[in-house]
Amino acid sequence: MEDQKTDCSENSSILSDMGSAKGFVCHYRFEEGSSQFIFLDVDQETGGVSINNALSFSTSSYLQTISSANGLLLLSGFGESQLSYHVFNPLTKRPETLPPHDITGEVIRSGLAFDGKQYQVVLVHVFKDEENGLGPLPGHIELEIFSSETGAWRKRQPFRLSFNVEVPVSELFTELNTAPLFSNGAIHWEINGRLLVYHVKDDCCEVIELPNFSEDPSWTPTMTFRRCLWESEGRVRYTYTDFDGVHTWNLLEKCEHPVYSHSNLYDREKHRWGLVYTIDHTGLAKQDPDILCPGNQWGPHNISPFAYVEDSETMYLQLPGIVVAHNTKTRGLQKVCGYEFPDTEFNCCSFFPFIQSNERHQKNASKSLQVGEVVDLPIKQEVNSISF
Repeated sequence: MEDQKTDCSENSSILSDMGSAKGFVCHYRFEEGSSQFIFLDVDQETGGVSINNALSFSTSSYLQTISSANGLLLLSGFGESQLSYHVFNPLTKRPETLPPHDITGEVIRSGLAFDGKQYQVVLVHVFKDEENGLGPLPGHIELEIFSSETGAWRKRQPFRLSFNVEVPVSELFTELNTAPLFSNGAIHWEINGRLLVYHVKDDCCEVIELPNFSEDPSWTPTMTFRRCLWESEGRVRYTYTDFDGVHTWNLLEKCEHPVYSHSNLYDREKHRWGLVYTIDHTGLAKQDPDILCPGNQWGPHNISPFAYVEDSETMYLQLPGIVVAHNTKTRGLQKVCGYEFPDTEFNCCSFFPFIQSNERHQKNASKSLQVGEVVDLPIKQEVNSISF
């Protein structure tokens, strides 16, 4: 296919009217560095999925998926001297490569905001005291922000942000990070047990402790267990797994804290979360022993929540080789998707929520998609090739 890459100085054709139909994108990374992106439509009422071949594509260059926002994808790849960033619209198949940024150190997080007309890419950089070998100090967080409106980067150093923690995992290992969430006009990142929130319109940040945060210096946030940020009914939700189960918390407004005034377990000025539900592993295993068998490879560190569909009340969980749909109301568990799985490379396949065009979604959703109808992903099969 002809090279369709554009740069941001052009009048951007990447921006188009987006629908509100929800789906997923599966990013599969192969050993030689190529990637395949497979898009899945979701039936909002049943929770079933089908493959959207029109949006799916492959690339020969090394890429990582960072996030999605209202129909756009933020991808990164190796540049000459730093990671390069691409904003991609699967409808137009035209990636935009951003110009080099001015950050000389390590980018620890990045995110995408898109209001339907203009987008912003935000990079989070933490200063280090190289002379004394110290990690980030309070207030030493800087943002580098690219705007599609101006076509340029600008710096923003939030005032009095405190991160007394060691340097988090780099963007080079995005599979170990929680995908950022763009919700209610803000980008949300999970960083070492805290939620960093950048409010795009107000151009300001805040830091919120996550419900599984601990002051214990030997504690690592949920160890290697999986976490995800998502939105439900206009609210930010945070889901993580541990040895007890899969826990979902709701981010509260400050005015809502009196609702939880009977609880003395938390400092309500720091703890801004209300527990929505917990799905215990034993209960999951009982739903379908063939999917979740105690003592098998399904351990908590291999259960990765990544999306939720409100109409069908379905939470989607990635396990080695399969994706399952868990109905949070009926507690039913069903396989919906299968994919090739090398024995030791769980991170080679990642799933992300994605907003799709209503028109394309309706065409693909002509037949009812039932939960339990397992779709096998066409890994390594021929799809459109895109150059980055």
